[in-house]
Amino acid sequence: MTTVATRLSRYSVATFFILAMALGGGTIFLAAQGILPPSAALLSVLSVSIAGIIMTLLEDGKAGLKLMIHRLLIWRAGFGYWLFAFLFSLSAIILGTVFNTLFQGEPLSFESIRLTFEIVPLFIIFFVVAGLGQELGWTGFLTPRLQTRYNAFFSSVIRAVLAGLWHLPLLLYARLQHPSLADFPYDGWIAQKGFLVAMAALFLIFMLPWSIFFSWIFNNTKGCLLLVVVLHGSEFWVAYWMLSTGINPKNLDNYWGYGVILVVTAITIVVITGPLNLSRNHSRIVHNPSLR
Repeated sequence: MTTVATRLSRYSVATFFILAMALGGGTIFLAAQGILPPSAALLSVLSVSIAGIIMTLLEDGKAGLKLMIHRLLIWRAGFGYWLFAFLFSLSAIILGTVFNTLFQGEPLSFESIRLTFEIVPLFIIFFVVAGLGQELGWTGFLTPRLQTRYNAFFSSVIRAVLAGLWHLPLLLYARLQHPSLADFPYDGWIAQKGFLVAMAALFLIFMLPWSIFFSWIFNNTKGCLLLVVVLHGSEFWVAYWMLSTGINPKNLDNYWGYGVILVVTAITIVVITGPLNLSRNHSRIVHNPSLR
């Protein structure tokens, strides 16, 4: 084992996160300073997977990158998991918005539903930017290393905290009301509820449940990274639903019902599968140091 690999193995999680923040935050800073066009700020989303790939090469070399690519190409994972990965967010947002009025949100009228975007192009954008742009880092690199030290549930909590912090630069940049990020919702949440409420909601009803979903899928499909990417990309359904029904995506009150569905589903998964592996039949995926 080389000296570099030894040091990286001790601080790989911290180094990965710092690198992702530097790449993402640096891109946003350059956009904020006018060095890059405002729309380039969205390229910061790719920073997580770029950091994951770089750290994998530094720590495990080509063997580690080969394993990551192999997991990305796994597709035989069971029809039920594919169904969940692609359609869960749609069912959750529909059910959640039905109860909008209970949370002072906008009432849902099925008569107002209209086609706003072609579904396939929208999915491709989310699949590439949100899925491939982040999950090679969060799940491909980070999750196995966290799960080597901690159980699957606590690893998901740590991932959620790091993901929440990573979103801060883009969130604050969007708060400047740049036209290129006009549909980015979280700046509207801050304006409506204040920074602390917006961040608490972002973590508790979105980041944490989704982190549990990603770990659950990953551990139960023997490391199928492709499904995790699809699951992350399936958030396009939320954007599509909001836009097609005319519900304001920048109003936090329109997300409480959706968040409740996510939280209840996440709790159900933890209770049924157990916090150790988030799986009843498989051990959690851990990092294999022998790749070095």
